[in-house]
Amino acid sequence: MPIDFPNQVYNPNFNVFARVVTITPIASRPGELPYPARGIFDTDQLNVAAADDTILSDQRTILDILETEFTILPMQRDLIEIPADSGLPDQGIWEVIDKSSNGGGETTLTLRKIMRTDP
Repeated sequence: MPIDFPNQVYNPNFNVFARVVTITPIASRPGELPYPARGIFDTDQLNVAAADDTILSDQRTILDILETEFTILPMQRDLIEIPADSGLPDQGIWEVIDKSSNGGGETTLTLRKIMRTDP
C-alpha cells in the first residue's frame, strides 16, 4: 500500500516544525505582492576537502516547503523573509538560489542571505 507522503508524513511534521515566512515572488510571479507561507528553516555545516588537505568550511541554508500549499512554487531570485515567530528569532531576508523536489511533495529551497546595508 503506497504512503501519501504529503498528508501522512510531511503535513504533520510541518504543523510542528514549520515557521511563518513571507515570499516576494520576483521571478515566480513578477509584479505580484508578497504573500505569507510556511516552511522548515535549517542550516547545515558543509565541509569540503581541498587538494592541499585543508578543509573549507561553509554552510548550506535551506527552507523546505510543501508543494500542495503553492499554486506556483517559488523559484530562483524570489525573496524569502523569515521574521521572528513563536519565540524563534528574526532570520532576515534570503534569496532563493536553487530548488529541488524530492518527488514526494516536498521542495527544498536553497537560500543565500541578503545583507542589508542600512545607512
